[in-house]
Amino acid sequence: MLALTLAPAASSQTTGPCPPGSATAVFTVNGKTGPVYTTHDLLVRVKLSGGAYFTVNSFEVTGIRRLPHPDGDEAPPSEMYGTADSPGTLTATATLTNDDVGCTVSGSASFEVRAATTPAVSKLLRRPPPYKAKPGLTWDSKFWFKVAPEATGARMPITIEARAIRSARIPGPGVKAARITFPMRTSDAGDMPDPQAHGDCSTVELIGPHRVHTWATGAEVDVIPSGGREVPARIRVIVELPRGYPRGYRLVKTPVGVDLKVLQDGAAIARLRIAGRCAPVGQFSRCRYRKLTTAL
Repeated sequence: MLALTLAPAASSQTTGPCPPGSATAVFTVNGKTGPVYTTHDLLVRVKLSGGAYFTVNSFEVTGIRRLPHPDGDEAPPSEMYGTADSPGTLTATATLTNDDVGCTVSGSASFEVRAATTPAVSKLLRRPPPYKAKPGLTWDSKFWFKVAPEATGARMPITIEARAIRSARIPGPGVKAARITFPMRTSDAGDMPDPQAHGDCSTVELIGPHRVHTWATGAEVDVIPSGGREVPARIRVIVELPRGYPRGYRLVKTPVGVDLKVLQDGAAIARLRIAGRCAPVGQFSRCRYRKLTTAL
């Protein structure tokens, strides 16, 4: 006689809470535990202290607007990606299973969300400096400054808008503007403009003047994004004025007018306006400005 004995069905077991002294839930935003800023990309993570292995049972974050995770479907359940649109508090809560011990632990953490500051704008610089042997003369007439959000600055896209004319006056709104916009956060990296090679692959020629035998007849505006991986960490804006250009057997003066703005979210955060004439003096130039104003 054969006997078949059936084992009783296994009942589902739920792990209990972890005992005191066990690993606890640790929360970070962008790898830190300090304050965060509006408009920044925020990567919220949870893990167990001490490097314990864990399984995420639940993970919620309030105070941010969810964005697609850079890793897509391969994103781990212990990470959440988003941005804060207004100041306040970011709160993260999670329940994890400690796989090393076989127990569950819950925790939460809050992070202050501060309003992002206006991106930093450097002083207006002139390079190269005036030719000291003959005051008033320069090798060229070039102005530049840079814009950078830095650690606390707003990360919305930055637009450079420039107008230039061949006249010693500030261009009016009726002059067609050249514009280029750079994303300043990874979540907007898909909107990165294609560079137009000019000198090197990182330089964009926003305004390219007409040239007579390589001599420019108007202002040139270059934009140089640099730093960062997917989006620039800073943007340098360069305005180079002409030295004059050949007409027949002589070099003539070049009147020029430039109005340049740096915009973010529709507001101007920097402006440079130049109006004057540049004349060639041998291998140097002499520029006389009827108007040179900055708001940097």
